[in-house]
Amino acid sequence: MNEILESRENRHIRIQELQETFRLSLISIKANIPGDHKNISEAYLLVRLFFNELKDKISIKYYEYKESMDGPYYLIVANKENIENIKSLLVELEDHHPLGRFIDLDYYIESKKSVSRTELGIKNRVCYLCEQDARICSRNQTHTTKELTNHIKKSVFNYLLHLITDYAEKAMLYELNIEHKFGLVTKTTKGSHQDMTYELMIIAQKVIIPYFGRMFEMGYYSNDIINLFNEARELGIIAEEDMLKATNGINCYKGLIFVLGLVMLSTGYLISHHQQFDLVFKNIQNMTNDLLREFDRDPITFGEQAFHTHQVKGARGEAYLGFPTIHLALVNLEYKDSLSDSSLRGLLKMIVLSTDDTVLLKRAGSLERYMMIKRKLAQVDTDNLDEVIEFTKYCIDENISFGGAADLLVSTIFLYLVKKKLY
Repeated sequence: MNEILESRENRHIRIQELQETFRLSLISIKANIPGDHKNISEAYLLVRLFFNELKDKISIKYYEYKESMDGPYYLIVANKENIENIKSLLVELEDHHPLGRFIDLDYYIESKKSVSRTELGIKNRVCYLCEQDARICSRNQTHTTKELTNHIKKSVFNYLLHLITDYAEKAMLYELNIEHKFGLVTKTTKGSHQDMTYELMIIAQKVIIPYFGRMFEMGYYSNDIINLFNEARELGIIAEEDMLKATNGINCYKGLIFVLGLVMLSTGYLISHHQQFDLVFKNIQNMTNDLLREFDRDPITFGEQAFHTHQVKGARGEAYLGFPTIHLALVNLEYKDSLSDSSLRGLLKMIVLSTDDTVLLKRAGSLERYMMIKRKLAQVDTDNLDEVIEFTKYCIDENISFGGAADLLVSTIFLYLVKKKLY
């Protein structure tokens, strides 16, 4: 307890130092975690989440992040703005954000004391278990630390599950809605997939999205990253079966269930174990370290045949290496910071040229034609719509598809959305 009190004192000293240095108002972001164990994984997620919420809403001159025995926190020096407006924004987040009750957003002007709600005529915060005045519950110890902490953990997970499944759906729709997409299905065309339609893809999405949520949950509550993929495989098989039932046997997203499923497992584990974001790829490597042994058996799928014939590893090879193409594409997408059709077409092109797509290889019919198609795509300027339309027509006429690359694109968009919100 003494270490917690010392950490609080150090935080207040640092607040005073920043106020004296900048002569500007300051915001403190700290998770509201009861008890003596302040450094639970939910605390780290909460302070990151609310920092990201604020940085798009206020003008920031300087900020710093600290970790202490009293939990992680951000200190933000805000440029000159109306005091009431900033405090009202902080109160709005505390009172109306789904996780706002678990965060303390304190606002300091020139005094060493933060601006209180009562100074602005705003009601005190209520307890998140019984809706009584939070200060009274705390003083009377109405609820046990375990009750309060369990409620925080459950609420954070439920928020994340909703967010993650929403981002999975958004990522799939971003990819599906790209027009002039090199033979892939769009709103206006079946592309080179005569057995698929936009409407059928939407039906398949609705079936598999809940499974992605369950995969995220498996990762979130797992303590065994090495065996996590093997434990989740049966769930992936059930997802495939349910998708095929809904689509009358048409394989709309089998590859995506594998690729995004792995990403979901890793993302869940990443968040609950308070890992740095880039470890999402290392986690996948750890989960799939035995995956290439599947090539030792007699080939069953086209992907296995492609390896035996051409040593093309496809999605398995990507997963075994921790999806380096997704990692590269994510860096590219973050640099562009755009989800426009033009940006995503450029990203799709980069993915095709950076990886082995067994869907393309199967459609191409031979390794030589496969390589020729890649060379042809390399010459396309994805910012030039005329060239894009011409190459798309060529793909449709020649029955060419980049379905494997599309799965990697969806997963890249998903991670982009997650990182922007939570990291």
